[in-house]
Amino acid sequence: MSESRPNEALTLWDCEAEPLQNAPELHYRWNGYEESATTHSLFRYVENRDTHFRSKYLAWVHELGETRVQGKRVVDHLARPDGSSDWWVTPLVEQSPWKSPSIMDALRLFALEEILRERRPRVLHVVSGNRTLKTAVENICRSLNVVCETRTPSPVTQRRPVFSTIRRALPHWARALVALGRHLAERWPLRRIGQPDWFGGDRTVFLCSYFFHLDAKACASGQFYTRFWEGLPQLLQANGWHTNWLQHYMRSSIVPRVEIASSWVRRFNEHRHEQGCHCFLDTYLSWALVWRVCVRWWRLAGIERRLRRTVAALHPAGSSFSLWPVIRDDWYESLRGPTAIMNLLWAELFDVALHSLPKQHLGFYLCENQGWERALIHAWRRHGHGRLIGVAHSTVRFWDLRYFKDPRTLRSRAMPSLPQPDLIALNDSAAVRAYLEAGYARETIVECEALRYGYLTRLRALPRITHTGGSNLKVLILGDYWQTSTHRMLELLQRAVPHLSRPVSFTLKPHPNCPVRAQDFPSLRLEVVANPLAEILNDFDVAFSSNLTSAGADAYVAGLPVVVMLEPDDLNFSPLRGQPGVHFVGQPEELAAALQAPGTHSAESDDMPQIFFLDPELPRWKGLLGLTG
Repeated sequence: MSESRPNEALTLWDCEAEPLQNAPELHYRWNGYEESATTHSLFRYVENRDTHFRSKYLAWVHELGETRVQGKRVVDHLARPDGSSDWWVTPLVEQSPWKSPSIMDALRLFALEEILRERRPRVLHVVSGNRTLKTAVENICRSLNVVCETRTPSPVTQRRPVFSTIRRALPHWARALVALGRHLAERWPLRRIGQPDWFGGDRTVFLCSYFFHLDAKACASGQFYTRFWEGLPQLLQANGWHTNWLQHYMRSSIVPRVEIASSWVRRFNEHRHEQGCHCFLDTYLSWALVWRVCVRWWRLAGIERRLRRTVAALHPAGSSFSLWPVIRDDWYESLRGPTAIMNLLWAELFDVALHSLPKQHLGFYLCENQGWERALIHAWRRHGHGRLIGVAHSTVRFWDLRYFKDPRTLRSRAMPSLPQPDLIALNDSAAVRAYLEAGYARETIVECEALRYGYLTRLRALPRITHTGGSNLKVLILGDYWQTSTHRMLELLQRAVPHLSRPVSFTLKPHPNCPVRAQDFPSLRLEVVANPLAEILNDFDVAFSSNLTSAGADAYVAGLPVVVMLEPDDLNFSPLRGQPGVHFVGQPEELAAALQAPGTHSAESDDMPQIFFLDPELPRWKGLLGLTG
């Protein structure tokens, strides 16, 4: 007699319509967090076993790089003559959830496999219009001897921009050439600035930074001021240090054109002893460099073809199915697409730029563990510079896998190994604990004040205007970097308005790279402001933040109650995940209730959590620089 099955059938639900209430079989949502007696959420399942699933994914990436093809590891197949490996700059290793949506798919597939092993259904019904998902689920079911029946729901008509539609239709190699062409067309004028007269000597500090998040008024007047580094340049200058700045230009509302960026840098360099010596990475562009990039990209595509078959068949440890259907696009993007060619460009640019520098004894860079940072670290070492420190300028979030690697990857001494800085400067105790738990060595971690959040010390000391009783509740909406997320927030807010029991006024501070038109959301009567958070946070009663933006942490530390919108197609990426008193919502009724709930903490509370290391005197930074005493 065959073994009985606890569940004859399960359904995987991946469509915009809601699952049937009181359905005879259990439904598992592919997206969303709503649950009922007969409907469960895969995202909640993953969140409830967060460390287990994160570790499993990190282990899979490690094993992918260690996979042997014709006797050599994938890492070795992608090795370059200069001693580095293109493997370490791929999106698969970078593990950015924003660049690689396949990470969310892989985590949910791990969860689905565990559910199927536990419940042992006879059949899994899959309701989805996503062909890739259906293929991956069919592979899981086949490996577990579960019948898989698929159904495509009624299609939802979505208008895509013409350019986006054309781009998606192009093969990866064509997208790569388009991406390179667009980059060169925009950045080529930065060559006209000319290579700078870099500072040398023992009292020189090198800094690699992004050329946005600047004080526009100060910079336009010839005074360099960056919100990323705040008072550190002034501290260095006051103690007799010179600074060399290698800048990443990125178009933003503050610096929308390279002509503006060029004019600002020329003015800074006229007074380089006071402002630092500045240069853009793209200043080192040349036709010879572009030719080297194209040749290396062509060779990389050939290596990709030799590796593909083995990688496509690889199973994660403890699983009996391949993730190839969901990671296929990332694989092509990594080794023949736009990301591949741009990573090769970064590698060549950093090599030329750091070769031009006199020996630097100390260097800092903004650390997000992106591919270009690995290129910087390798070039820094290759050209014999000194100690290099990565500075985590924002929060370290649990699901931001860029900050985490399998411990075996971190400890490996097999060359070419993962390029890592000498030290990582972390700005809060939670980040330190997270790094240690993830396997980083304690001697590679140093605590430093959160430079870009230093203003919060002053802000918390100021009185905050609160509105109670019948007066308007003042809500500050903190927009996201991604337009879709910001619009989703505002649409949810529109649906929450009928559930509010008191007058409310809404003010939106959009992200500089994501402008919003108030007239697109007339029912909210939005006021849109561009003022720095330091100038406006104390004027509000509550902040409404997206799942991704770090601005919610500013509001929380400043003493505002914070409500965070959970993205229906993402895990909880909020920097406030796990912090007491924060409301996470996904439905209009939840949002309305959370906005009107009494604040559970305030700036005056003695037990207010200290997310960041904050001290206007920067004692930790002074200790790192040897300026104490």
